[in-house]
Amino acid sequence: MKIKNKVSLLFVVLFVTCLFVQSCSKDDTAPFNPALQLEIDIRLIDEYVASNSLNVEIEPNSNVRYFIEEEGNGRKPGLGDTVYVNYELSLLDGTFIDTSLEQSARDNGIFSESRNYQPFGFIVGRGTVIPGFEVAALLLEEQGTGTFLIPSIYGYSIRGSANIPANANLNFRISLVTLDK
Repeated sequence: MKIKNKVSLLFVVLFVTCLFVQSCSKDDTAPFNPALQLEIDIRLIDEYVASNSLNVEIEPNSNVRYFIEEEGNGRKPGLGDTVYVNYELSLLDGTFIDTSLEQSARDNGIFSESRNYQPFGFIVGRGTVIPGFEVAALLLEEQGTGTFLIPSIYGYSIRGSANIPANANLNFRISLVTLDK
């Protein structure tokens, strides 16, 4: 009985000590601040634009930097429209992440036999894709192609995704293949 009491007392002392130490420890991680992160993202994207001598336009609501490589047929999507796009995704450091194009997947060493490479479809405005991807779709015309530099807060933000680190800015090349109004 005495040993059991000593073990119980030891457990209580250790538990209280752990609580005390934890409550005294300083948490150095500041809460996520989207406005501050956007400033950081824009600085990094603008450095990328400058170092690659890109001539970009800026979507004013999201700060997505972009350039249209091929104009489309004049038909632009709106909220509620279904778009089918081909895309290539990389990070600003050049790391190739994903694509809907089989040859691009082969060329970049990420081809998977189990994947069905075809245009990716979604309904604009439903929130089923990252916000920056929707912004990009709305800037394109059917049969048009552009490159979009998306700040992390309009991408995968602090959570990241698979091969995408937290707070990573994204480089999407997107072609709007078809549009269903």
